[in-house]
Amino acid sequence: KKEPIPDKEEEKKEPIPDKEEEKKEPIPDQTEIDFPQIEFPEWNCPVVMEVPKEGYMSKLKVVNTCPPEAKEIKKGVTYSKAEKITYHSNSTHVDRKMNIILPPDYTTEKKYPVLYYLHGILSNEDGLLLEGMGTIEIYNNLVKEGKAKEMIIVLPNTYAPADGVGVEPGFTPEHFEGYDNFINELINEIMPYMEKHYSIATGRENTALAGFSMGGRNTLYIGFKHPELFGYLGAFSPAPGVLPATDLLTGIHAGLMKAEDLKSPKDLEPIVKMISVGTKDFIVTSNPESYHNAMKANNEEHIWFTVPGAMHDIDAVNAGYYNFIQYLWKNLDN
Repeated sequence: KKEPIPDKEEEKKEPIPDKEEEKKEPIPDQTEIDFPQIEFPEWNCPVVMEVPKEGYMSKLKVVNTCPPEAKEIKKGVTYSKAEKITYHSNSTHVDRKMNIILPPDYTTEKKYPVLYYLHGILSNEDGLLLEGMGTIEIYNNLVKEGKAKEMIIVLPNTYAPADGVGVEPGFTPEHFEGYDNFINELINEIMPYMEKHYSIATGRENTALAGFSMGGRNTLYIGFKHPELFGYLGAFSPAPGVLPATDLLTGIHAGLMKAEDLKSPKDLEPIVKMISVGTKDFIVTSNPESYHNAMKANNEEHIWFTVPGAMHDIDAVNAGYYNFIQYLWKNLDN
């Protein structure tokens, strides 16, 4: 008797792992870093206020500081709540989080314009919700006073490395690449997600982009790369790197654009462009002014002001945000 030949169909094979199910290493925590021991020189710049004399941007009496009462919780005002959601990104091949701030009386029977509000380096989707930032309080108080219109505010995580993992945080070109790639995350993932899941008004006239520090840098970069998508741009204390520059933390920034690139086609000029910075901001120093000067040389009308006594801090954020959202959605035409 011979041993029976085993049925090939019954032979057990080791399962081939599904590449899509392979788990990636988690993204290194971007909020913790041993800050470089650098002695920053004292920095002071003059108090300035430059607002176009004609057109829509001339209609607001811009102020250099945010009134303290604008950030207060007031009786009779219903305040929005931030909802943290998770979405899958096909660009970075990982699940990612962002915060969505809806109007208190949000309804799918109405279409809402959208502000994409971007945090700075060493932060995440929660950074602009920290105490003192005023993201919700300023917005809801101004709407109650009739000084701003209802909108949806999106707070994404702007560190979006193409490989979904990235590098340890640091002020290096390799680290900045994860922020520079956010342009793809925003346009290809976040904006389509918002359109699919929320009742939003589309078109550049209903879409705004603003941010602080690295978020301000990304606002200028993305906004001038895609003027067909964004009608309002607000860069508060924007970090260096959009244009070639040097600083103490990084050294040399090659620049994502050239000075002549900070100009929009006539038929796609943003309705509002704003740049601001604190007079004592020793982190970004003269870089916001370099963006202002480039735009001025390009005859690109915009608002430029400094915040007295502010450093790279909450006061600088509040002043930019307080003025900016009053401009949105042609509110000043009413």
